Amino acid sequence: MKRMADKRRLSLYVHVPFCRSKCPYCAFYSFAPRSGQMERWLACVVAELGTIRRGLSGGEFSTVYIGGGTPSYLPLVLWRELLGALAKIPREPACEFTVEANPESADEEKLALWKDFGVTRVSVGVQSLDDRELRMLARPHDSAQALRILERCMKKGFRVSADLIFGLPRQTLRRWHENMSKLVAAGVTHLSVYQLTIEDGSFWGRRRPPGLPDGYPMYRWAQYYLPRQGLQQYEIASFAVPGFESRHNQAYWRRSDVCAAGPAAWGFLNGVRFANCRSLERWAERIENGQSPVEFREKLSEAREASEAAVLALRTSEGIRFEEFAARYGERWLDAITKRLRSLPEQDFVWRGNGVALSPRGMRVGNSIWAELMDLER
Repeated sequence: MKRMADKRRLSLYVHVPFCRSKCPYCAFYSFAPRSGQMERWLACVVAELGTIRRGLSGGEFSTVYIGGGTPSYLPLVLWRELLGALAKIPREPACEFTVEANPESADEEKLALWKDFGVTRVSVGVQSLDDRELRMLARPHDSAQALRILERCMKKGFRVSADLIFGLPRQTLRRWHENMSKLVAAGVTHLSVYQLTIEDGSFWGRRRPPGLPDGYPMYRWAQYYLPRQGLQQYEIASFAVPGFESRHNQAYWRRSDVCAAGPAAWGFLNGVRFANCRSLERWAERIENGQSPVEFREKLSEAREASEAAVLALRTSEGIRFEEFAARYGERWLDAITKRLRSLPEQDFVWRGNGVALSPRGMRVGNSIWAELMDLER
């Protein structure tokens, strides 16, 4: 790995590919581990973190994110070793340190350990607070467990985020509202809402479930309801009490540098996007043999880089800041982008003197807007 420049703001993503069982909608790289796989993963990820640490040259991490999979599924003894390795990584004093957790596997001992090692934020995979929906999703927890872990995390002093899925088979608008309102009542300060998408690599991709509703009114209701409860929409799928936004996710949307560790982990450094081997075996073998685990690298052309930057910026309530965008990507591409956007319906945008963002209506039709920015050279 190339050495990283002094005083660069960095983020770190660590991928834990293990789950108790595979959910039918999930196409992420995750699986139920066989004997010895967790221990091998840990030994290799500790080695990979050492390589990342040696590649630093005065930089510190402003965010750390452990995702999966289900990181909370790791046994406590492995968590101690993982956090010990991460403690050697230089972090800013105000580093945002997030762990993804599921309600059935985040126990009191793990929460206490995370707190001791500087974890500041827990992102809980709630997905629904309706037990019928949870059974249909094959989630290994019920609604009572989900609410208990949210309460425990808040009592420990963590910032707490929850994930919810809408557009589930036979889901009604009323049931969707009840899921959100229960989380608001529980006191979460960050909520990510995702429409169910049927991915090719998932079980439901092979056996599509019946009764899928139109997700549009559910998303629109989230845009109406959540801000009135104090959670402002700051990104297409994210709502937060002001000051509780995910800084790690913002690093992705701003195309900041992200180091990556673990199989199938993606990163972005010096304008190059890269991905580790999407196989625990191949990833581990490369690390054990002293080789790079990276199997994909991509450096975009100027036009594609500007297009991607515009799309990512328009995911957020900040939108595109003209002066900043032009300084980073060039006036030519800023002019091309604004020309495309001005040809689209005016009500989809909020134009400011120094930038442009999507309106709530624009957020609802974001895919069609982003499609207009895909080929700036045509």
